[in-house]
This record gives sequence, structure tokens and C-alpha cells, in this order.
Amino acid sequence: MVKPEAMDSYRYVLKLKNLYNMPLSWDNFIFHLYSEEGGKVDIYQPIVTYVLSFFTDNGNVLFAVYGLVFGYFYSRNIWLLIDQIKEYKMTNSLWVILFTFACIIGFWELNGVRMWTAAHIFFYGAFLSLVYKEKKGLIIALLSILVHFSFMLPVGLLLLFKFGRAPWRLTYFAYMFSFFIAELNIQAIQNTLLNYAPEFLLPKVDTYLGEEYIESVRGAVKEVNWYIIYYQKSLSWFIAIGITIIYFSKSFKISKALKSLIGFSLLFLTVGNIVSQLPSGGRFLMVAQLFSLAFIFIYMLENKYSKTSRLLTMLTPLLVFYIIVSIRTSFNTITLGTVMTNPIIAIFAELPIPLIDLIK
Repeated sequence: MVKPEAMDSYRYVLKLKNLYNMPLSWDNFIFHLYSEEGGKVDIYQPIVTYVLSFFTDNGNVLFAVYGLVFGYFYSRNIWLLIDQIKEYKMTNSLWVILFTFACIIGFWELNGVRMWTAAHIFFYGAFLSLVYKEKKGLIIALLSILVHFSFMLPVGLLLLFKFGRAPWRLTYFAYMFSFFIAELNIQAIQNTLLNYAPEFLLPKVDTYLGEEYIESVRGAVKEVNWYIIYYQKSLSWFIAIGITIIYFSKSFKISKALKSLIGFSLLFLTVGNIVSQLPSGGRFLMVAQLFSLAFIFIYMLENKYSKTSRLLTMLTPLLVFYIIVSIRTSFNTITLGTVMTNPIIAIFAELPIPLIDLIK
């Protein structure tokens, strides 16, 4: 995969090379990690980089390790849905939904190691906890905080849902209200977080909500093509319309496990819609969309011949558009090495030519 200077992956490789060339003792590493200059609050990426620096300065080896962890949870999450098929027969619309699920946080997002690895770890743990009532699921979900500090928000929502239990039918209206919110006062949210966030998180809050960062994100949004903006909206509208159709269905009957899944999905989507108005806050909405799309997939499996499922099938062109654009965006980081090598050769062979360069 390409690791351009603008992406986090470049910084991680550079850090590996620096640690390899100038080794640090464990005490010095920890001191630097949590110093004011280091500003770290999660440990997965720094520790993996530090340990590998004893053996190599090869960025491909580093991302092979990152990819093993990411790929394990990414593949497990897809299989969580495939396992639901059982005796049911897949339809074309169900395949589209399953493929869309795989594209929301696809393997090509590995450049953002921390955020997206944490996302798949959290989904895996939360799904096990919500649907299968497995105690280990909650523990796995908690581990996502060690990968990216911001997952204290999803984990907090999961704990709130598990032990608070707001009626999901009421949560639906909160979700629909948040869906149509156009704008929030970012400054007010910044002040609130700065006043109430734990002291060790203040540098990160200031970084993600600072004026300089906000303006850089706004500038980046203005430069993207129209389809980059609207393909995300197409998924949001599919989920909003789909959940609404299911909610008002006269024959709406779901299992207790699915009630937990849709209840948490609505809570997470509500918060996700709100924080998506902040710079980089849309990433949480993407994680929430994993849960809601999983619910719609399982619902359609169990009610394949209902009128509701036929109406949902009519919405799948929105998802086809989403899939096409997702694959297009993946070409920015997928390289010739992705399609012409295997995992072993890719560690040592450099083919840093993104597929998009071959197409344009």
C-alpha cells in the first residue's frame, strides 16, 4: 500500500526508522511517550512500533503486523454476518448489503491504523456482547480504547446501553432528529470538552478541535469531488430510510438479540450524527453504520419474503453507488503490489504505484 506523507502511515514508518537508528530504553520510551511533547494516550501503535524497531526498520514489516491484527477482526466481522445466513438463502440485495458492510471500513483504510483497527475490534466485541450475550465481548470492546483513545465514547455508549436500557422505539425519534441536524456550535462543544475532559486528554481535545485543524479539514472537504461527498450520504440515507421502513412495518417482529442490536445502533447513530458535525467526527458515524447495516442485513435474512424487505431491496441502488465510489477511493492506497504479489513477497518488494495513477 502507498504510504504518502499526508497520511498517518508515513509517520509510523518514520517513527520505526528513528527508533531503529536511535534505540531507546523502555523507561525512556515510556517517558517520551507520555510526556507533554509525546502527547500519546493509547498504546497499541507505539508499542508495536517500539518492539519491531529492535529487529527492523522496514515499514512493510511494520504494516504486515498491523495488517494481521486489522485483518483478523475485519474478516471476523464479515463472518459474523455470514454466520447468520445458516439455512437462509442469499438474494442479490443481501449480497449488496454484505459487500457494503465490507466497504464501510475496508482493508484499504489500514493507513489509519489506530482508528480503524479500534473500530473493527469494537464492533467485534460489541456484536458478541449484544447479539450473543458473551461476556468476553464487552472485554474485547474495552480493548479498543488501547488502540485509539477516542473509543472511550463508543465504549461509554455501549456501557450506557447495557446498563441503562433506553427504549429503542423512543431512541428512533432521537436518531431521526439528529439525522436532520444541519450544524452545531463547534466552539461550544470545544469549551465543554476542555472543561470536563480528563486532564490527560486535553492535548488531544485541543488538537482535534483547534481552529487550525478545523480549517484544514474544511479546506480538504472543499477540494474533494462531488461523489466523495455524496457516496457517504447515500449510505446514510439508505440506513435512515431502511430503519424507518422497518420501524413502521405492521408485521415488525424481531428477536430479543436483534432488539439489542437495533437499540444500540440507534443510540450510536444519534451520537454519531451529532459528532459528525465536528472535524473528523464522521469517523464515529461510520462505526455506527456498521451496526445499523448489520441489523438491516439480519432483518432481511429473517424476513426475506416480507413487503418490508421488498421495499428495502428497492433502495439498494444507493448502496451500489456507495460500493463503486468506495472501490474508487481504495485505488488511492492500493498498489500494484496488492494485486501482483503475495503477503510474503510484499514485505520485501516495493511497488509503490497506486492503482489510481494507472487509471488516470
